[in-house]
Amino acid sequence: MPYDAIREIGRGSFGVVELVEDENGNEWARKTFVAPNLPGVSNDDMRVRFEREVRYQLQINSPNVVEIIDFDLNDDPPWFVMELATCSLADEIQADRTLGGDPRKPLFDILAGLEAIHEKGYKHRDLKPANVLKFVSDDGTVRYAVSDFGLMSPASGQTSTLTASNMGGGTPLYRAPECAINFKRATNRSDIYSVGAILHDIFGGGAPRIPHTELTVPGPLGPIIQQCTKSNVRRRFEAVGRLREKLFEVLQQPVSFSSREEEELVQLLHQQDTLTEQEWDRVFQQIDENDDKDISNHVIFSALKIAHIRQLAHDAPDLFASLGKDYAKYAQNGTFNFDYCDVIATRAEEFYNFGELDLKAVIALAMLELGTSHNRWFVERKFLQMAGPSISEELAQRIETEVQVQQIDFGRKVDHLERSISASGNDLHPTLAKLVGA
Repeated sequence: MPYDAIREIGRGSFGVVELVEDENGNEWARKTFVAPNLPGVSNDDMRVRFEREVRYQLQINSPNVVEIIDFDLNDDPPWFVMELATCSLADEIQADRTLGGDPRKPLFDILAGLEAIHEKGYKHRDLKPANVLKFVSDDGTVRYAVSDFGLMSPASGQTSTLTASNMGGGTPLYRAPECAINFKRATNRSDIYSVGAILHDIFGGGAPRIPHTELTVPGPLGPIIQQCTKSNVRRRFEAVGRLREKLFEVLQQPVSFSSREEEELVQLLHQQDTLTEQEWDRVFQQIDENDDKDISNHVIFSALKIAHIRQLAHDAPDLFASLGKDYAKYAQNGTFNFDYCDVIATRAEEFYNFGELDLKAVIALAMLELGTSHNRWFVERKFLQMAGPSISEELAQRIETEVQVQQIDFGRKVDHLERSISASGNDLHPTLAKLVGA
């Protein structure tokens, strides 16, 4: 499709970005390759890197990763067209460092996009506010997405850097210290360092910082930022899901408790990663009492950590299975904000990974219900992983049985997945695909 250039709107890694208009009058952002003429690196190498940026970005299907609409890598110079953003997170931070006092939306959208990148085995390696774009739909819905994949790496040590010395890639204020030494050493935890630097931008009160150092801020966000930016890579959060869990715990709104006992148990869950048998008995007793009184167990389940789930899986499989089924009902029947949906899905995945067939089935269907009822793409993709072609025939049959027992309108929900994340019955295990005629 032909595009008319209107004006330049920015420059990224070895590319110029222009506002363009297609033949139907729709506006997009087009990025065109421009050789940066770096010492020790040929323009042909840079063109290869630009083309690789497009191919990587095309493989990631997430609303929190900027979508490529069109491209021509054989043109001279090559180019690709993206959805047009309202502004960048850097623009918003410059205007109001606190982001209106509630930065949860951009932060959790960044984590969702970064997790989608990591799930493909990639590292972004240049995550910063300027590479997080804001989109506002016609109905006013706001979404943030990660962009600029020019420095992305498929695996540690498998790609060249921007300079012959391996030291020129990334942005110093957001770059992990190991990448300053050798950019090929980037791992998933290098991106987590960058998230910590973004958190410091928002919560650090504008305090200056020295590149590649450990960061902190006063208050409850301090330990999270510290762990993100530890100089020792192994001391950082091991995965995006763990960081999301801690961040949600600190940023969630104040809650009310049904009893003093419930408040004490929630405090206990927040403070300890493992519980004694007697403490677990208290937790289960509270869950049962709340159920008997028709009181939501939201405050209990919101305090539950991945570490707690793993402890039960190892120490008390029967209690683990029981808690997992309670958690599935909680996820399936509740109403939650978008940020918390992602937290629920990350914890539910632990029940799925360690559970037997019956628990895996109810967790998978709980993710289907949670994702489609809340239109949360991150959760919907989790369901597809739990019910995709790679699962066993035994699990697929167990999910099929559970669909019938729960009388789930499976076809309607898969239709929603098609509209929401472009999924179809072909993305399911063949046994489940038959339920929707695929």
